[in-house]
Amino acid sequence: MTFSSGALALKTYYQLPVALAVEAAMEAVNSCQRDGYNVTATVVNQEGLVQAVVRGDGATPHTIEYSLYKAFTLITLGPITGEDSTEAIAKKMTPTPLPLGSLPLAPDPVTGLSFSTGGLAIKVGDELVAAIGVSGSPNGNLDQICGIKGIEKIKSRLVP
Repeated sequence: MTFSSGALALKTYYQLPVALAVEAAMEAVNSCQRDGYNVTATVVNQEGLVQAVVRGDGATPHTIEYSLYKAFTLITLGPITGEDSTEAIAKKMTPTPLPLGSLPLAPDPVTGLSFSTGGLAIKVGDELVAAIGVSGSPNGNLDQICGIKGIEKIKSRLVP
């Protein structure tokens, strides 16, 4: 059996260093804390595995799980939907107008997914390398703002 050289070529990809994952999560938590919100930020790699979790002072217990779900949802569905935030994914997956009595989610959703705003892509160029999820502020839009600040803190170092 012979294979063409292209068939055996290995794919290369970027991996977010753990130091940057921790820094982004810490900045997201600190940013929210400065605004009076106690949150947790979780960063997952492109396989959906946790790289960093920072639970801010006073963040409630459920925020650990939900921040992970938001990041995991982005890594899982972002490449399929072509979206860079859980907010955009939820909008894309919700029928418009929403039929009375229907939910935008399947009756038995996949465990670990959350369609709440607050999950964001971390990219090197166009390549998705990780995701951050933030949970604990009064609404997902505030979580998202803190996540954006976490990404902005490391963005200049996300280069090939």
